[in-house]
Amino acid sequence: MRGFFNWLTNAILDGVGFQQTSAWNAGRLVGTEQGKSKGLEEGFSQGHAQGLDDGKLIVELRPGTPTIPAPPGIKEPALFKDWRFAITPEMAAEIRQDVKQYLPDQPPSEDQWKMILSTTPTTSVVAGAGSGKSTTMVLRLIVLYHYLKIDLSGLTVVTFTKESKLDFAKKVREVFDLWGYEVSEKKSLEIVRTFHSRILSFAKSIDGLSDVKTFEFLDNKPGEDEKDGSMLNVKLGETQLDLMNATYHELYESNTEFRSLMGELYQRSLLLAEMDKDHPDVLERQDKAWQMANIDDALCAQLEGLWEAAGYWPIDGIEPARKTVRLLGKNFRVNGYIPDFDTYVILGVDDTEPNEIKLDHQYGWFMRKHVRDKRTLFQAFCSPRVVYLNSYVDASRSVDALKGRINGCPKFQYKVKGEISSSYILEAFFVNASFIENLGLDAIEAVKNMTLYKGEPDTPFFHAMSIYWAAFNERLLQMSPPVMTFNSMFAMFSERGQQNFKAVPDSVLRPMTTLLIDEFQDVGANTISWVRATFKEIELRGLAAKTLGAPAYASVMAVGDDWQSIYGWRGSSPRFLMEFDKEFRSPKQTQVFMQENHRSHQMVVDAAEAIVNQTPGFDNKHGVAVNKRVIGNQVPVEVRELDWEHLIQMAEHHYDAGNSILILYRKRDTKKDAKAKLSVVIERAREDKRDKAVKFLTYHSSKGLQADAVFLLGDCEVTTSSPSRNDFYAQAGMANPGEPCGYDRAQQQEALRTAYVAITRAVTYCYWYVSWDEKVPASEKASRYIKGDQAYWNVVTPRPAPPSDGIKRKVVKGR
Repeated sequence: MRGFFNWLTNAILDGVGFQQTSAWNAGRLVGTEQGKSKGLEEGFSQGHAQGLDDGKLIVELRPGTPTIPAPPGIKEPALFKDWRFAITPEMAAEIRQDVKQYLPDQPPSEDQWKMILSTTPTTSVVAGAGSGKSTTMVLRLIVLYHYLKIDLSGLTVVTFTKESKLDFAKKVREVFDLWGYEVSEKKSLEIVRTFHSRILSFAKSIDGLSDVKTFEFLDNKPGEDEKDGSMLNVKLGETQLDLMNATYHELYESNTEFRSLMGELYQRSLLLAEMDKDHPDVLERQDKAWQMANIDDALCAQLEGLWEAAGYWPIDGIEPARKTVRLLGKNFRVNGYIPDFDTYVILGVDDTEPNEIKLDHQYGWFMRKHVRDKRTLFQAFCSPRVVYLNSYVDASRSVDALKGRINGCPKFQYKVKGEISSSYILEAFFVNASFIENLGLDAIEAVKNMTLYKGEPDTPFFHAMSIYWAAFNERLLQMSPPVMTFNSMFAMFSERGQQNFKAVPDSVLRPMTTLLIDEFQDVGANTISWVRATFKEIELRGLAAKTLGAPAYASVMAVGDDWQSIYGWRGSSPRFLMEFDKEFRSPKQTQVFMQENHRSHQMVVDAAEAIVNQTPGFDNKHGVAVNKRVIGNQVPVEVRELDWEHLIQMAEHHYDAGNSILILYRKRDTKKDAKAKLSVVIERAREDKRDKAVKFLTYHSSKGLQADAVFLLGDCEVTTSSPSRNDFYAQAGMANPGEPCGYDRAQQQEALRTAYVAITRAVTYCYWYVSWDEKVPASEKASRYIKGDQAYWNVVTPRPAPPSDGIKRKVVKGR
């Protein structure tokens, strides 16, 4: 009833429009509750849907901005990984203790220990003269093999000469024996190799070249795999020259351009080469011009008599007329004249004539000497063209050649401008092409890119050389089995030939993973390029050294002395040692200076360095004498003008004292004179069975040797300039910026380094015989840096005061 009553009341009130507050509040409450319920329902529905969408984004398989497919980037191959040899402090202590036990008399210096215990991928070692680098390198090998457990199949030591290879291999056997390893001679020679035997293994690994032979070794005896001496100074034997001559004959007959060029060169070679009026030979003979002129008629008559008796005079095409030529205000005669060529002819003594033949004149002496004196004056002071004939057989061919009638392939001597002496034309081709290739250039391209002044006499030489070199190398490859020069092999596996490495098996590359290089100062650009290309291929293949210890990757240690770099005339350079970190970039590298000298006393070291310090090099480099046997025996280097009596006296004195002796010379003619003067000492050594006590060597070939007493015969100087080699040096980027004559400058510095090498052969005594008189102006001369006021020099015959230049110096008054 109450509910009915309330409904009725509300209906009546609603009907008349009456608003009841309590009813409005109740309605709002109901509306609010209903709205809230409806809102919650709708909000949940919308939020739930949004949450589901958000959840889908979080678990997307490819979140973020969509990417476009593309290939991976290119990684530039580094030569070396960022790694270290696992030489711990505990291992280093063990190594030091073992070395102390096994080599108590040869304790390494701290600098040597830095080399032995180096942990970085690359290490350069600047080892001065007598620094004991060989023993230190062998100890490094012990560390690699015995302590780091690197397999011998991944270790290689490379050097330049057969002799140094054998000596180093012997040291390996001796030192490894102390650690309990018996290394056979064969095995030691698998570890220690020359550069050239190592590159040969690369060439032989290529299909079709497995039996390839090396041109330089074609004349080796059976069983000989290498030559004595350095490959930087190859001497062509009969076998090589026969092969070169065969190519020459074929090319001469088939190539008209080549034949024309050779004819031009041959004609020029027949003419007497000009000689500088200031040359010492000219200066020596011009003072005797009056005596020479007085006997010249007798000389001409006797020479013509010799040629007529042999059936070779007169010669068709030569008028046998003794025309007069004025030289130095004196009358001299020629033996003939070639009117078609407006050329004089003077005769010489044929090789078939006895050496003892003398001039039949009251003032006469040996004929050959008189002819040589006369020829020298004509070379220096005769303006008209002159032909010198000293061969009966070749005389007629020479005249025909001058007239342009050349029958057959001419063989003659040729001297490129800047070289000291002439050589057989094909040897001149070989030497110059090899020099270009040692610089890392292609010989044919380099000639094409060179520039010479118009009319330069060597232009046809280099043109002919490039034609010949292309044909010669092609002929070698067509032989069965094929033949290659060493430089061709280095070029084949240089950075230019990186694609060729694809054919090289891992077994050839792996021995190079842990590489030690000796005599690094002698490397050229071609060998550097080969080593770099090899390490690049090792990195590309991911090759690692085989080891039973911690992982080991590619590494190189180079040992050398920039002061002993003396093969620049063959294309070597000390710059590769001085800029090692640029040539072999590495995440971490070590540089070591081994400056203790275990050979000489300090005065010898200081004297040598006083000269070589004039060359650019490392800062703060200085040898310290530590040889206890001689360290207290301070004898200055003695300098004097050449005195044969003094030389004989001192050589006999040192022989009697039981000293070893080295006689070193710059010119080969000096060797003949020295042996004649010291014949008594030589004979005594032979009788006493001490032949090795007295040795005669060039300055260059003495490197690596030593003696108690060293005698130096001659200065180290540069008197020539080479336009062609300056050009090739610039092409190879070897010249310093702003240096227009890079090769000439390098040779001047090398002259000083050669003196350093020669002096540091001495253990105790060094005698240097020089000539102060610069008859030929030298662009550089080692003796200029001898300062008599220094204690380490004993200048017995002082340098004369320089001549006045005509300008008088006044005392400058204070302002």
